Amino acid sequence: MTEGMIRFPMFFYSPDGGGGDGGAGDGGTPAPEWHGDVAYFQDNPEAAKAFGKYKTMDDAFKGAHEAIKRFGKPYHLPEDGSKLTDAQRAELKAGVAKLNGVPDTPDGYEITAPDGAAIDEQGIADFKAFAHEHGIDPKTAQGLVDFQLAFVDRLNKARGKVIEGMTNANYKTFLNEDCGGDKEVAGARLEMVKNYLQTFCTKDGKPDPKTWESFSARIMHNDRMIELPLLRALHEAAQMKVGTGGAPGSFGQPTGKGGALSYAEMDGK
Repeated sequence: MTEGMIRFPMFFYSPDGGGGDGGAGDGGTPAPEWHGDVAYFQDNPEAAKAFGKYKTMDDAFKGAHEAIKRFGKPYHLPEDGSKLTDAQRAELKAGVAKLNGVPDTPDGYEITAPDGAAIDEQGIADFKAFAHEHGIDPKTAQGLVDFQLAFVDRLNKARGKVIEGMTNANYKTFLNEDCGGDKEVAGARLEMVKNYLQTFCTKDGKPDPKTWESFSARIMHNDRMIELPLLRALHEAAQMKVGTGGAPGSFGQPTGKGGALSYAEMDGK
């Protein structure tokens, strides 16, 4: 076996089904008589030992010929894979991983992701461990990450289109049915409800812009409220709390269509 070659001992051919050792020089077993006619064995005891199991020179030639025929098939697996032992399976897995360039540890992977991608450092670390456990080569590992990020991006864009369509349709209904087609009234009423909701987004009793940013990301799209029932349900409460100080306070009673939805920020309010 040449230096650097990965050895899978369970794959190599043995002409008579036995091991390759034994014979001359293995503890007193006499060498076959035909060995005396082969000068090469005199200076190469390892070769003599390897051929020690063949009783005649003809048998040795047959074995050598079969080995030559099989030499081009070093990965000859049994048809019934269940006959492989756990140790053989582990050796096979480790050998294939090495051939494919799988790093010795998960940290050996170089996984890159563009700025702002939907994956964090922990996600990358978890994927490296998964890739290493399953013997995924570095090129395929990076390709899987790229594919996943592109897939998530397509999903987000598709979701964004759905939300945009729903928001626009709800705003059109709100404008025509609730505000008589008056865009100024619609804008003022929406702003009043937004101001009202921000009074719940506090931390230690003080307004917290980050809380509002997180909350508004779920209920607003392009500065319009996504869900019409929520806007209608909050109108009267917003009038009572923030409908003074220059903010419109009397655009008529709410229509009563739809109902309030539950959000954690509003629990107990």
